[in-house]
Amino acid sequence: MNERQQRALVRFNNSIEELKAAGVIRSDRYLGDIAEFLCADAYGIDLATNQRQAGHDGFRQDLKVQIKYGGGKKTNMDLGDPSTYDEVYVVLGKDSVVRKYVHPADFLVYRLTADEVRNMGTTPGGSYSCGASQFNRPADRCISIIKAESA
Repeated sequence: MNERQQRALVRFNNSIEELKAAGVIRSDRYLGDIAEFLCADAYGIDLATNQRQAGHDGFRQDLKVQIKYGGGKKTNMDLGDPSTYDEVYVVLGKDSVVRKYVHPADFLVYRLTADEVRNMGTTPGGSYSCGASQFNRPADRCISIIKAESA
């Protein structure tokens, strides 16, 4: 490891500790935690304190909410089991290959109801997922780290 890499890792570790102390990161799943934090902040979602419960990440009013993050090379988004939630929020980072709608925001958020997910049907393996065609429309919310804004 060279000196630059070592300094970058130290800064990254310090940033993780600060984000944990600020309540943004709640586990070792950093990107998922950040997506959950952004949705909770933008939509008034009360995140569950038990991060091990199956099916949903929190509540928005009386609705069970699941939050999914996609930020990389996966060509589909796992949408979980719609029988365990009322809404799923898909947060797409700038590097997500399923992010087809062009917008300068750091994160695009798409909100789908459980019925919309069920209507997409299942994969041959029986899971619910979707590809880029679901995300070639304007996002329900565009979030920039500097300034959050509505689409």
